[in-house]
Amino acid sequence: MIKKIGIIGAMDEEIQHLLAAMSERSDHSIYGFTFYEGMIGQQSVVIVRSGIGKVNASVTAVLLVEKFEVDFVMNTGTAGGVDEGLAVGDVVIAQALVHHDVDVTGFGYQIGQMAGMPEVYYPDPQGIQALRQAARTLEIEPVVGLIASGDQFVNDPEEVAKIRGNFPTVRAVEMESAAIAQALYLLRIPFVIVRCISDAGDQKATLSFDEFLVLAGSVSAQIVLTFIDQVSE
Repeated sequence: MIKKIGIIGAMDEEIQHLLAAMSERSDHSIYGFTFYEGMIGQQSVVIVRSGIGKVNASVTAVLLVEKFEVDFVMNTGTAGGVDEGLAVGDVVIAQALVHHDVDVTGFGYQIGQMAGMPEVYYPDPQGIQALRQAARTLEIEPVVGLIASGDQFVNDPEEVAKIRGNFPTVRAVEMESAAIAQALYLLRIPFVIVRCISDAGDQKATLSFDEFLVLAGSVSAQIVLTFIDQVSE
């Protein structure tokens, strides 16, 4: 049974619907991050806006565990769809995560593998199934697959081709999830990742992202809320 869920979103648009659903809220400022502690339904939760990027995301993941003793973490938000079968508004649940901007192959590691770390990070299998069920409850059929993270906003077809060349099964790219996964792997805390596609990682990605950020953030948040409702029954 999950006692307390930590929820990480990079931007306000990715957590605003979750905050609106929270009761008994108290705010805590730690190292410049604001953590929102309270209840969603019958479930104890702590929500934080990490800011964009892998370092911010991993710092907030560790603080959730150390300061609030969460025993399960969810990362929600938007992503760029690099699978040609994906469209804006589609949902991707991470089955595995990699860093697309890590390269220490000169020391015998695989592309995307940090030295001394696993090649791939895996979310909680039961959590993946529960997220899939939550999406289907909302009449959304999610894609479950590989998500790749890097400290760059991908808006170049050549960069997309490079990432797909290195990781042929990749479905989506974004800027936080693999770092969260790595931090929680080290802390031995189960987690899940759900992302809604906001752009296609091409030259129009910036315009598409700005236009669909609120929609994509809302879709992802609704799946998280449904997940919480179902696992806390």
